[in-house]
Amino acid sequence: MKNFNINKSHTLIGLGIVVFALLILSAMIISQNTYIILAALVSAIMAWIVILRNDKFRNLVSVIFSNRKLFILGILMLFFLALPFALLRNPYSIHILIMSGIFIILSIGLNIQVGSTGLPNLGYAAFYGVGAYTSALLAVNFGVSFWIGLVAAALMAALFGFIVGLPAVKTRNYHLALVTIAFGLVVYILLNNFAFTGGPNGVKDIPPPIIFGYSLLSPIVIGSLKLPYQVNFYFLTLLLVVLSMLVAIALNQSHVGLFWNAVRDDDIAARCSGINDRRAKLFSFVIGAAFGGVGGALYAHYIGYISPENFTMNISLMVLGMVILGGLDNVYGVVLAAFLFSLAPEKFRALQQFRMVASGMIIILMLVFRPSGIIPQTIRKYGQKVLKDRGAS
Repeated sequence: MKNFNINKSHTLIGLGIVVFALLILSAMIISQNTYIILAALVSAIMAWIVILRNDKFRNLVSVIFSNRKLFILGILMLFFLALPFALLRNPYSIHILIMSGIFIILSIGLNIQVGSTGLPNLGYAAFYGVGAYTSALLAVNFGVSFWIGLVAAALMAALFGFIVGLPAVKTRNYHLALVTIAFGLVVYILLNNFAFTGGPNGVKDIPPPIIFGYSLLSPIVIGSLKLPYQVNFYFLTLLLVVLSMLVAIALNQSHVGLFWNAVRDDDIAARCSGINDRRAKLFSFVIGAAFGGVGGALYAHYIGYISPENFTMNISLMVLGMVILGGLDNVYGVVLAAFLFSLAPEKFRALQQFRMVASGMIIILMLVFRPSGIIPQTIRKYGQKVLKDRGAS
């Protein structure tokens, strides 16, 4: 009976935390009042500080979320499934959520390179652009469907990741960062100068995805209820975000993730342990780049127009900032940071001219006072069955 009461109280506390978080998110997403949004943001920051400063409460929250992870994730999924129906009269807010989802996919991909493997990539927007142009050009010039173009975008971005990764894995730290910066600039220049990419004019009239003959650019009509077309793209983006998270978590918890972490912490020690550090780094580049290609294809077919200016170094730095803020090698933290970091500037458009300054200050403050990010990397734990199996072998 005692264990039952403890478990029940844990569930109630976890539910209360989730409800509080959902109220904060609802205020930030749905409300158009700057003061309400600011109050919600301040409340979230204060709650976060309380959790950080109270070790007992922080440990309790960690235990609750570990034991009730599926329950909490289920509630969050239901919230995001119902969210667009509360924004039917405000399609622009749905557009912001779609763009947040795209940045979440990009952040997950970059986190594999920077967070899991420790490869500083400052040109990640190049993979984003390669994916966008691949899918867009296939659709406009050859009539290839979005679904085939999505796979082609991921493969092409992965190919570029392989090409860049070959020389890059032989370099370290600052030299690797310079290689990725050069790659980003080269791709930007090529997109501006190649005729088949449209040069600085880009690619226009990119067709939307079609499902069983239905265009996602068409609004959904249910009786007297008319849903804006953004709802279609919202659910598509949500699906791709969930799939990206599942793939990233599976990789992180597999032996591949262990190899990446070993290479990140000490590549020499990893090599002495029998890990092929160059192969691990190369695979990290390829997989991380593929996520960028998926995000690029989704962006191209949603907006319907792309140009080289959509894939500048500013995008690379923004995505890198999301990864740092969220917590290196923590998928949930990166997802949260990417969502907040892409949502907040749109809600405070009055401060648009100070956007880059504010973003830079936030990153600097986080690096000084919370270098591990919003949700730090968790220590890997193996169950008794795994330990027994390893001991028996």
